[in-house]
Amino acid sequence: MWKNWLKKQQISVCKDQAVEKELSKTGDVCFSPMTYQNPCILQIRNILEKIIEKRQVSYQNLELVVIDADTNQSKEDDFDIHHVLGQLAMGLNYLLLVTDRFPYYEDFIDNMYEEHGLVVQQIPKSSGSIRGNLILDFERGIDAVPKYCLRPGITYLPVYKKPWEIGENLDIRVPVGYNTLVVEGILFPQPGEYGVSNEGFIEDTTDRLDQEFRKG
Repeated sequence: MWKNWLKKQQISVCKDQAVEKELSKTGDVCFSPMTYQNPCILQIRNILEKIIEKRQVSYQNLELVVIDADTNQSKEDDFDIHHVLGQLAMGLNYLLLVTDRFPYYEDFIDNMYEEHGLVVQQIPKSSGSIRGNLILDFERGIDAVPKYCLRPGITYLPVYKKPWEIGENLDIRVPVGYNTLVVEGILFPQPGEYGVSNEGFIEDTTDRLDQEFRKG
């Protein structure tokens, strides 16, 4: 099961917690894509559903592309990817992984086929074109944005390159390409929701939210 695969990655992350926590304030501390911890990971499915609704795309017609983290990024980034993939798998009919770590995702791909009948495709990062209508980019380098990400008809969401800002009324300002889209009505889950049971990850996400609300 993908949850067992996710748990193995989770254990690996818990063994290495030396990640720098930096506030993405304006003024005192400048935002840095190399250290930013996205506070919205736990609600990525709800956020995406609202975004594609605004784009008039059903979840069944969502063609999701995930650009894998760079190999020199942290294990925490890998766990963000695993958690997001776990949230988004149900009801998905198309998933493309853009990665140079083909063996790394073999168990996940097998589990997706066995549990959901989903054939997950992989292509290398050197590919010049992709099929898809929504891209989640887990790379951190601001210069590493493939041209196909900004093609007409593509919704491009950089996970770390730009901050996902939470307003006082809990609206989320999501970076979409060069623009920002406001997503309303998102409530952050409690332990046990959406299959979230790991206390360490809940604590980490709470830290991210605390950092976000302390800004300004």
